[in-house]
Amino acid sequence: MTTQQHEGFFSKTEWKFVGLLALAFVLTPVFYGLPLLSPLFALSTSLRRERRKMMWLWIVASILVLMSIAPFILKAAGLSDFVVE
Repeated sequence: MTTQQHEGFFSKTEWKFVGLLALAFVLTPVFYGLPLLSPLFALSTSLRRERRKMMWLWIVASILVLMSIAPFILKAAGLSDFVVE
């Protein structure tokens, strides 16, 4: 009896990567540092063995955090007149 391997469009690891990447974007408007939780969650999955994907998660999460705190940094530096609440 032969067993058939079902090959999907994405592997389980790639689906986890896409899900955690989406989680980083969803967490961005909630609080400034929350996108960094996405790569930390990835460390508890099989994704931690994928070095390139982990690096992308950390880069994207870091950029999202920097974008969310940029108005505060610009205001403190005196480079912006935006009202930061």
